[in-house]
Amino acid sequence: MNNDNKLYFTTGEFANLFHINKKTLFYYNEIGLFKPEKILSNGYMYYSHTQIELLGIIFNLKDMGMSLREIKDFINKRNINNVIDILNSEITNIENELNKLKANKERLINKIKYIEEGKNYRKEISLLNEDEEYLVLSNPIDNTNEYYDINTYVNHVNYCFDNDLNIGYSTGTIISMDNLLKGNFKDCSFYFTKTNNKKISNHTNILKKPKGLYVVGYSKGYYDTLPSFYEKLISYINNNNLKIIGNSYEKVLADELVCKNTDDYIIKISIQVSKN
Repeated sequence: MNNDNKLYFTTGEFANLFHINKKTLFYYNEIGLFKPEKILSNGYMYYSHTQIELLGIIFNLKDMGMSLREIKDFINKRNINNVIDILNSEITNIENELNKLKANKERLINKIKYIEEGKNYRKEISLLNEDEEYLVLSNPIDNTNEYYDINTYVNHVNYCFDNDLNIGYSTGTIISMDNLLKGNFKDCSFYFTKTNNKKISNHTNILKKPKGLYVVGYSKGYYDTLPSFYEKLISYINNNNLKIIGNSYEKVLADELVCKNTDDYIIKISIQVSKN
């Protein structure tokens, strides 16, 4: 601190107060953003303790994402109303960021649920009660493609992300009741993504999967193994005197995210049934 006035700091001392390199202060002075209060004839620069608050504000604005050019303009034109506006704007930015973080946390939690269910899947076929679910549907799948309808799939995934409908669940597929009864286990009707009832307003492509009784099985392997697994499910339905009354819902619980080998994929299939 300068000996003849304890209210002033050298460039190095002032930089140490903020744990920054003094080159930062030189640069701020050079661009006219933050100048020292006194410059002696020998070129030595001194900062007043009254400038501490202003430099702190500059760093806060920088942390808020403002460029140095924007901060300089704000500093030069600052008044009570401008400060209130900028702080309210930052509150809005923080709230938006918190909402994004909350949404990302929800996606991760839901993804973990799927992966854990896949990890602990049952090898035997079961008759279970399943809860109601809200599903975002794609456009109808074109089953004439040699491999699969990639355009419809990509459009569906993008639609879910663009409209904040994706809450962490993998995209699944639906086989219609009509195809199940015909024994056609290769032609899927729609892709779907599970969402929640808080996100479905203003969207017409929503299917409510009914709460009820389902035959549930877990297929281990790639998608080409599903037709033979469906035959086991149909045999279970027939042997237990059950009746198919709804669609089949295929959910991929473990895919390329957790499996190096496609033979380790876990796909859950739920077929809505009733007791005869």
